[in-house]
Amino acid sequence: MVVNSVLGKISTDQLGCVLMHEHIVCCDWSMRMAFQEKWFDYNKVVEIAVAQLKKAKENFGITTIVDGTAVNLGRDIYLIKEVSEKSGVNIIASSGMYYNEEPYLMGKPTSYLIDLMLEECLEGIQNTNVLPGILKTATDSYGLTELNKNLLYITSVVHRETDLPIFAHSDSRSKVGLIQQDEFQKNGVDLSRVIIGHSGDSNDLGYLVGLLTRGSYIGMDRFGDDEKNSLLNRCRTIAELCKRGWSKKMVLSHDFSAYIDWGNHSWEKTKNADYLNLDVDYTYVHRKAIPVLQELGVTEEQINDMLIENPKRFFEGY
Repeated sequence: MVVNSVLGKISTDQLGCVLMHEHIVCCDWSMRMAFQEKWFDYNKVVEIAVAQLKKAKENFGITTIVDGTAVNLGRDIYLIKEVSEKSGVNIIASSGMYYNEEPYLMGKPTSYLIDLMLEECLEGIQNTNVLPGILKTATDSYGLTELNKNLLYITSVVHRETDLPIFAHSDSRSKVGLIQQDEFQKNGVDLSRVIIGHSGDSNDLGYLVGLLTRGSYIGMDRFGDDEKNSLLNRCRTIAELCKRGWSKKMVLSHDFSAYIDWGNHSWEKTKNADYLNLDVDYTYVHRKAIPVLQELGVTEEQINDMLIENPKRFFEGY
């Protein structure tokens, strides 16, 4: 079977070791346009991202990342494509909308938004021939607002029309993954084609097993974000789920960005950082998490499931 990468269709056998939820850039387009290189330097970002991905590929065999940047998170398909070309790492791009209560989305006819997403899924993103390989949607602590319910519905319709799988950003504290599953199921989505993302922020085994029992994959995908959950707790939760037989339904990654302009992140800090020696980057799972998982009894086969076999199965529709 094949999956859309930003450089064209590739066989699922070519995916190799996959980080299932990362970003090259999350950066507001309005700020980019208003402040130019004071906010964001395109060429320098490419340099940073290429170097970081080459490090991940050469040192740890990471061959594919899924870029989870939705349209309204600042997705720049030209930049993503250039980074893939120069790094030699497969990148799978996303179509879809984040959970923000954006005024430009409110009140739009549902059919109009569906048509916009279908167009880029079938014809290409930003007037290119690049096709997304996955749909990104999101529900956060705001819960299932009227707009959010509509966005989940739109994602479901586009999924049914294109057969693209779904990554769903979720807020584990409010257990919205279960609500997302309800909506997807109501809208005719096979829950095995869905990853409930950011599930690794939770150590609530009842909640996580509840998601898994309904057939979805869960994204243990914020390694390095200790404010949301510590490395040890993340690994303990994964190890326990592996003991219970769930290693074939989890995927691992970081939700890392080579550059992000959120919060106290700034371009000034990023461009001056030693970006090849960050504590958290695309290699943190391999450098820090896998040794802890192994100490907790997770086997090599189970680690391969979560990094190699499960992404392949997910994109193949199993």
